[in-house]
Amino acid sequence: MRYLTLHGSGYNEDLKVSKLALGTDKLALTLSISEFFYLLDMFVQAGGNCIDTARIYCDGLSEEVIGRWLKKSGKRGSIVLSSKGCHPPRDNMPQSRLSKADMAQDIERSLKALQTDCIDIYWLHRDDLQRPASVIIEDLNTFIKAGKIRLIGCSNWQSGRIQKANEYAAQAGLSGFSSSQIQWSLAHTREEIYQDYAIVIMNGTEYGWYQKNDMPVFAYAAQAQGYFAKTDKGGLEALSKKTRARFGEPDNLKRLDRAKRLSEKLGISISAAALSYITCNKLPAVAVIGSRTPEQLRESLEAADIAINIEEADHLFFID
Repeated sequence: MRYLTLHGSGYNEDLKVSKLALGTDKLALTLSISEFFYLLDMFVQAGGNCIDTARIYCDGLSEEVIGRWLKKSGKRGSIVLSSKGCHPPRDNMPQSRLSKADMAQDIERSLKALQTDCIDIYWLHRDDLQRPASVIIEDLNTFIKAGKIRLIGCSNWQSGRIQKANEYAAQAGLSGFSSSQIQWSLAHTREEIYQDYAIVIMNGTEYGWYQKNDMPVFAYAAQAQGYFAKTDKGGLEALSKKTRARFGEPDNLKRLDRAKRLSEKLGISISAAALSYITCNKLPAVAVIGSRTPEQLRESLEAADIAINIEEADHLFFID
C-alpha cells in the first residue's frame, strides 16, 4: 500500500493515510454485520488504514457498525478514522447545518457511534456560502482544542471558499482544512447533470487551484459508480440509467480503452487501472473506493501498489 501524509497544524501531528480509503456509504444497509466486518478486515490486511464514513450514512448505522468492528478488532490505534458531519436534512438540502451547535451535536453522536474519543479527520459534509469561513474555522478549532477531532477537512466546498478559510486560519494561528473531498474519477462528468445543488466536481479550475496549493484531495466516486468495470464487461447497456446520464459521454469510452490497455500491460483489473489515475496523479490524492463485495474490493486493492508515472496518468484522462 502507498501512503499520503496529511500535515497537521497548530495542535496536531501529521497523519499517514493510505492512498486507498474504504468508503462505507450504504454498506450497512446492503450487507450483514459479518459481511461488513469481512470487508473491513480485508482492507486492513491489504495495508489500508483509512476508513471513511459520515453521520448521515444509513442514518448513523454505518458509524455504529464501524464502531462495533473497531471494538471487536482492537485496531483503533492503527486506523485513520474519517467521518463527515453537518449534512443538511435530505428533504431540505438548502437548509444550513453549519452552526457550532450543529457541529457539536453531530460530533458527539459520531463519537458515541464509533466508540472512540477522537475522530482523526472530521469533514464538513457541505458548505453554507452565507456563513463566514472565518466563523466556521473558529468553531471547528474549539473541537480540535477539546481533543474531539484531530484534523479538519471539507467536503463539496469550492476552492475559493477553502482558500478563504485557510488564509484566515493561517493569520489567526488556527488549524485550517488539511484536505478536501470532491467528486473526481477518470471518467469525466459535469455538475449540471446532478440534482444535488451542493455537489462539487473536479474541473479545470478546481484542478488548477489544488495543484497550485498542493492541497490533498480525497476523491469520492473515484470509480465513477463502476463505469469502467461494468462497461468493459457489458457495454453501456450494463450501466444504470443514472450512471449512463452521468458518465456516458463519448470521450469516457476512449478513457476506458486506455485504462483497459494499461490493465493488460500491468496484469491488473480495469478498476485498479482507472484508480491509478487518482492515486498516481500529480495532485496529492486518496481514492475513496466503494466496494460492496469481496471480489470488487480485491480488484480495487490491486491499485494499492501501482506506481505509474505522471505522464501515464495524464494520458489516461486527457483526450487529444
